[in-house]
Amino acid sequence: MSTDALENSNRHSMGLVTDHAQWKAVLAALESAGIPAAAATILQEQRWDQQALRYFMGPHVEIEIRDARTWAMNEPDRIELEARLRAAAPPEWNGPHLVVAWRRPVAGKWAAAWLDAIDRLWRDWRRRRIADDAFHDSLDALSELHRRVWYEAEDQGPLLPEIAEILAKARRHLPAARQFPPPPPGQVDVAEVVDILRRIASGSARPQVVSPQDGWKLLYHGVGEFTVDGWTIQAFKRNFGMKYVQEARAPDGQTGDYQSFAAREGNPFSLLEDDEQDAICEILERL
Repeated sequence: MSTDALENSNRHSMGLVTDHAQWKAVLAALESAGIPAAAATILQEQRWDQQALRYFMGPHVEIEIRDARTWAMNEPDRIELEARLRAAAPPEWNGPHLVVAWRRPVAGKWAAAWLDAIDRLWRDWRRRRIADDAFHDSLDALSELHRRVWYEAEDQGPLLPEIAEILAKARRHLPAARQFPPPPPGQVDVAEVVDILRRIASGSARPQVVSPQDGWKLLYHGVGEFTVDGWTIQAFKRNFGMKYVQEARAPDGQTGDYQSFAAREGNPFSLLEDDEQDAICEILERL
């Protein structure tokens, strides 16, 4: 029987298991029907065991199929394909809580525009160019568009212009101007850190990696450290370049950290323009 998505109350506890070995047979069954494995996303409930202090898998499983061919299938063909997927599922999870959700494919142009708007919204908010209320309202509006396209299968074409409109509206709401007193003794000014980062971006200052010792490229989802013109910068990297300055120490010993920056103008890296951020990330990845 074809079923819809899991209830929202269960969705928050779901984790991605598409690449887990026990689900490979399901992907193979899908491919045997001429549907690429990339069309499938498999989510499984994850429950926290307070006594064992670990997560364990729960019975709720969603196999989401997002492909033009399955979306256009008639009901008998979908029922037949679902039966094949269920037969390939691990027996212990092939119960009443296993859901097969047939989704409308989302055009790459729409997905790219939505992701770009989310990225630009966050960047401009971190630069203090969008008021807090406008930022949260716009984030909610973009999330609602995502829901309507991804889960309610609305036509994406008419909704595409709304993405740019939401971002433009957010940018019209500037935050109130704030005046900051000079930083306390021993605390580095945000503007000074921004200046040294801009010198890195322009190529007039060259950083040297301290950690990881084997190069910045080997750092993943953690804090690394580099020096530049007498400065010591600790920066958080997610998967490429850097995401923000964790701590900065000036040549005269003054310091600033994530919290002190956030209490003032903002994180120095976030205040840079997009091309400056990109240039620094590329430079670090080559070190």
